[in-house]
Amino acid sequence: MIVFPAIDILGGSAVRLKQGDYDRVTVYNEDPVAQARDWIEQGSEWIHVVDLDGARDGVPGNIEIVERIVSEVGAKVQIGGGIREISTLERLFAAGARRAVIGTKLITDPAFVSKATALWPDSIIAGVDARDGLVAIEGWREGTATKAEDVVSALLDLGVRHLVYTDISRDGVLTGVNVDAYRRIAEVAGFPVVASGGVSTLHDIERLAALGDDVVEGVIAGRALYEREFTLAEALVVAGGVC
Repeated sequence: MIVFPAIDILGGSAVRLKQGDYDRVTVYNEDPVAQARDWIEQGSEWIHVVDLDGARDGVPGNIEIVERIVSEVGAKVQIGGGIREISTLERLFAAGARRAVIGTKLITDPAFVSKATALWPDSIIAGVDARDGLVAIEGWREGTATKAEDVVSALLDLGVRHLVYTDISRDGVLTGVNVDAYRRIAEVAGFPVVASGGVSTLHDIERLAALGDDVVEGVIAGRALYEREFTLAEALVVAGGVC
């Protein structure tokens, strides 16, 4: 199982939000590139980057930082936030990103997702963010009446083979993961998921890894790493190493 240490970028700094609330921001490192270097030095190969400026504004705001993380640090980057145009995907992949996470467009423009997966079949990731089972979009600031499971069940038809599923109610608050939710979402999707939201202890990672790679492909860890609840090196051991 892959462990993706998270770097959420807002205003040029590495931050974390509580439950996606832009008014509840904690700055952990004013230099996201230095933070990425730290994660790589601790043994990771992947970095999960969220462009919070892009998610809020609808246009990417930190592509230059992604370029530096790739070129200066040598990390494999999975990036999401503000991806609304094919031209944005072209810029991100040209910058060296390995994977791009599409969220809002899953709801507002599924045809865009189909076009993207046709162009980059192995690099497009669905980002489904849910609160109480309903999808939230536009950087989690807008709720919808769309059930997360309905969106997930349609992903294969859109050409999507990877999914980051975020439990918003647990994101950034260190409350533990909802293992049953990820098991159910993987069943509905028909392929493994990347679990996001609530990781607070090594036991959470152990429980997700126990589901098997056919259920959970990876896990995103953020606040727990920044708050030193455990180290990234410890997480990688529990997860079974880097994939």
